[in-house]
Amino acid sequence: MTPKFKCLVATTSFSASLVFAGQGFAQEESFPILFTNVHVFNGVDEQRIENANVLVVDNLIAEVSSEPLAVANAQIIDGGGRTLMPGLIDAHVHMTVTEPVADLRDNFDWMYWGAVSTIEAEKMLLRGFTTVRDAGGPAIGLQKAIDRGKAVGPRIYASGPVISQTSGHGEHRVYTEPHPNFMGAQPSFFNQHLEFLADGVPETLRATREALRLGAVQIKVMAGGGVSSQVDPLHTVQGLPEELEASVRAAADWGTYVMVHAYTDESIVRSIEAGVISIEHGQLMTEVGAQAIKDADAWIVPFYSLLGIDEQTIVTALGPGSAEKFLSVQAGARNQMQLIKDFGIENVAFSTDIIGDPVALTKQNDEFKYRLEAWTSHEILQQATSKSAALLALSGELNPYKAGPLGVIEQGAYADLLLVEGNPVEDAEILVDYTNNIDLIMKDGVIYKNTLD
Repeated sequence: MTPKFKCLVATTSFSASLVFAGQGFAQEESFPILFTNVHVFNGVDEQRIENANVLVVDNLIAEVSSEPLAVANAQIIDGGGRTLMPGLIDAHVHMTVTEPVADLRDNFDWMYWGAVSTIEAEKMLLRGFTTVRDAGGPAIGLQKAIDRGKAVGPRIYASGPVISQTSGHGEHRVYTEPHPNFMGAQPSFFNQHLEFLADGVPETLRATREALRLGAVQIKVMAGGGVSSQVDPLHTVQGLPEELEASVRAAADWGTYVMVHAYTDESIVRSIEAGVISIEHGQLMTEVGAQAIKDADAWIVPFYSLLGIDEQTIVTALGPGSAEKFLSVQAGARNQMQLIKDFGIENVAFSTDIIGDPVALTKQNDEFKYRLEAWTSHEILQQATSKSAALLALSGELNPYKAGPLGVIEQGAYADLLLVEGNPVEDAEILVDYTNNIDLIMKDGVIYKNTLD
């Protein structure tokens, strides 16, 4: 008997593996899968469960035991002393922004977007990310395709189109393009699926409710200046207090929350005062912003892989205008790390925000390396598993994955699992080399990679 597989990797036994490119197969009959001889990082505790056994039935974890388990008809995977851990969670990605924004706006149609996004989603899963929170874009259709088995990729908590004021970070029109909300205008694909421009409370309410209608499970609002947008300096504060509050209230009526793009104290404080609970990025904050996040028990979702990019590469890729803004954000990153530590902010999620081209996306796992400047490996693994899962679960009844918890290895949790060489709880940098160090990837009880000898 063979276990259930989908796509890229199939095995005739667990002592040898064959890698198949392209579309694979899924066994109709499902058998329990028993992991033996593994050391379990459960997503929370620093001490691994040594010499453990983990039983997967269908798409859930049925049992975790340090004692041998006898299971009829189970397929046995001998972990060989590797670490079994929850699948990784990236709490801020853009699954459909796989090329520079200007190219997507001007040079490709929606079919190209869809095709390339599907390819990149599969690659992201094979980097060990079994769940992501999409922070804006037309990823709702991609989520449906993955969940229905039409495509391969991580679970997606989709935000739908971002909501931005005119001349905000969600503003990517060319200079002569009319406002999409003006009478007689023909909104572009961008303004229909990637970003909604909304000014004033009525427009903000409509945009928020439209995103929810499309299938967003949380709402993304631009609350300050950004790098990729050309018409909003970093210092700008975006969204009036009543506009931000309108989005928060409309989202709360659906049982979910608002996440905001914000770098500076002014944007962070205004957002938190409006009821926002998830601050994205925040690299330019000072003690004022840190204190506001701490006092509100809000979440901070930073990214630090930007620390590994040199100035010339930034200027070449972004041009001098956006490069100057990027370098400002980069310069604030290490100070932000220290502030988060000094203020004892515990609600820290793992994110990368890597967008723009397929080569950049391959650097997603580098985030583990840079976070080691401030956090222990155990703390980083928590951020990338149980803590990010707790943030995503704030989507409440809109949560698309309610059968069990994510980001943990415990009875009843989703069977999203990685089998890793070595001990990433002691050295999270192991996960940077995902090709060689992540030997098995399971999502929803289905194995997508298995290179065990």
